[in-house]
Amino acid sequence: MSKNYNQSLLQTSFLSVSCFLLFSLYLASLFIISPVVAQQQRIAVVVNGLSKFETLSVVNLDHPDPKKAVSADIAQLGVAPNDVQVIGNFAYIVNTYSDNVQAINLKTGDSLGVISTGIGSLPEKIALLNDDRAYVTCNGTDEVVLIDLKGKMVLQRIQTGSKPWGLTILNKKVYVANTAAVWTGQEMKYGQSSVSVISTETNQLIKTIEVPTNATSVTSDANNTVLVKSTGDYSQVLGELTLIDSDKDNIKKQISLKSTPGAITVNRNKQQAYILTPSGAIVVDLIKQRLVVKPSSALQGFKGGFSMTFDHQRELFLLVVADWTGGGQDQLLILDSNGKELNRYNTGTKNGKGSSFVALADINDNNDVSVQLQPNQSIIFWGQVKQY
Repeated sequence: MSKNYNQSLLQTSFLSVSCFLLFSLYLASLFIISPVVAQQQRIAVVVNGLSKFETLSVVNLDHPDPKKAVSADIAQLGVAPNDVQVIGNFAYIVNTYSDNVQAINLKTGDSLGVISTGIGSLPEKIALLNDDRAYVTCNGTDEVVLIDLKGKMVLQRIQTGSKPWGLTILNKKVYVANTAAVWTGQEMKYGQSSVSVISTETNQLIKTIEVPTNATSVTSDANNTVLVKSTGDYSQVLGELTLIDSDKDNIKKQISLKSTPGAITVNRNKQQAYILTPSGAIVVDLIKQRLVVKPSSALQGFKGGFSMTFDHQRELFLLVVADWTGGGQDQLLILDSNGKELNRYNTGTKNGKGSSFVALADINDNNDVSVQLQPNQSIIFWGQVKQY
């Protein structure tokens, strides 16, 4: 009896193990485990900035379904968000009228708190030095603040020119565009714009370079050239692009843009600067140092865009088109270098409106994203599986 019982128990155990293995294989057929694969998911981080509808949304650019690719309103933002930059798993959003920088964990969608830049400082733009430090322009106090991202505090305040706006970091220096645009209560007065050059090693102002009217944006070719876009006065004075030699910190060239320019981004591989205008995108060849696509022949695919960024890996442009009426028809467009539309995502919702700024992020094994359900079942969202 005991012998038969033991045999029966052994058979039962064998069957249990077999069933478990079969069930495991079934689960493996539902999930694709990829802990070693180096393939990355490209994510667009979109700021919705319309008053009372300020949120952060993310778009999985690798998802085959544009509708399911959008994870809308993952976080509530502060008042008047004016910039977003991403490093690692974290997005940093500058909330101008909240006088702070807000940190968002992109893996979980959690807000990690804010870094105050001071009452009345009116922060505008942020440049990330590394995952510990960042510089932020403060339009209300005419300074740049160095902030500790992890300690969530201001480490140093550095005086700049009048009404700083955009900034970029190149060759251990911070370049700050000072608009010198002052609202008198009745009209905007434009003084002498300039670029403040600050050492990242000493955090001291080392030079001031005068540039054309209303310098608002700064970027670089990631080599030795800083690009300063001056908007003009929106009336009689048109925009210009100033090229600064970062080795010598002097002006190499000033290029008339023959229009009132908006956002600027650089295709560093082709050494071309794309600049938004009311008629579309114009293009400056940085090697020839001249305008090669003029306003009269502007790339129409970019028309209506508020801001943009460039995906250097895939050589594509990400353009956000804001619906400032509050109708929720905000769009993120993926364009090639000719302005041909390759994809479109609706980023406006009933809670998040006015898609105005966009940044890129990568999701890979370092970010603990390793499980992906089969298509049409769900999508991967920052390390968590969200059902649809």
